[in-house]
Amino acid sequence: MALGASFVSAAATPIRQLTNTQASNIRPAWSPDGKQIAFQTNRDGPYHIYVMSADGSNVRQLTSSDADDRHPAWSPDGKQLAIDSGDQTNREIWTIDVGSRQRTQITKLGGIASFPSWSPDGKRIAFYVYQAGSMDVWAAMTDNGSNPLRLTHNLATEENNQCTFACHSVAWSPYSNRLALSDGDSSRVLLMSAVGGAQTPISPPDERSHFPVYLPDGRLVYVTEHISQDQSWTDLWLVDPNSGAPRNEVAREVQVQGPFEFNADASQILFASPRTGNFEIYAVTLDDAGKAALATKPEHINPDQVSQVPQASGQNALGLPTTAEPYLLAFGLLALGAVAAEGLVRRRRRAKT
Repeated sequence: MALGASFVSAAATPIRQLTNTQASNIRPAWSPDGKQIAFQTNRDGPYHIYVMSADGSNVRQLTSSDADDRHPAWSPDGKQLAIDSGDQTNREIWTIDVGSRQRTQITKLGGIASFPSWSPDGKRIAFYVYQAGSMDVWAAMTDNGSNPLRLTHNLATEENNQCTFACHSVAWSPYSNRLALSDGDSSRVLLMSAVGGAQTPISPPDERSHFPVYLPDGRLVYVTEHISQDQSWTDLWLVDPNSGAPRNEVAREVQVQGPFEFNADASQILFASPRTGNFEIYAVTLDDAGKAALATKPEHINPDQVSQVPQASGQNALGLPTTAEPYLLAFGLLALGAVAAEGLVRRRRRAKT
């Protein structure tokens, strides 16, 4: 059940809650025209993709079946979504026609392909692939998955004790010629050619920065994350990689860790948070009131209150998360717990290798 506009308008904060269920609702993505939001939710068992209006109304289910569907990304014309789908040992990239719900498989790589991202010209989809202890960025054509190309080599490896569980999709530049991504330690934002090659850092070396998003005018927004045992917050930065000018502050001391989805002019963001006890989707306008609300720490949420969904018989608890994904956790203790969970995933993968 999504929240109606009357609930949103009655709230005492400019942060607008768009979903209200007993499940995990995460990974929201704005449609190109800003009128719809795609997201993943486990309200009916495994994660499936749903679509709703920008105010949280008109919710409809787009995928079903036993497959686990995650990380929706809109095509530039708003007619299709790219997702990753599969199980804990094999995931591939698919596209879904939003009108007919028809599915088309794009990749057949035999690994864990995740976090698709559509190029603005509509010709290619970039994604991460985990295979044999390493994670890299790949790209393939959107029509039938032809010409799959590995764009990085050992971006993150278990041998180097790096996280090989992708945390966010790569970002395409407006002309589809460059990509922005996080390094293997999720600590710096990198730029590289859309056909691969050298990677150039654009964020300071002494920070933990990731989740880059390209805006239509060629500027980049990214998150700098601060985590300690007793508190956590994030800063949002805006930078023009073409000008070399210093970065500008978008919002400071945000009490949500991201990732964030920005609308076309970066005036609004979407995010998921467990501030009500389980993960729900929120939107906020980045005016003075919105920024102040984001910097206000929500009431403490006990991690045990986060919604849990029973696992299917025989499912291994050390595989893909069945509730809210670790890198979405919005408070310091939850974030530190996520690091431990990802370590268990890495150890399981080493054992399989």
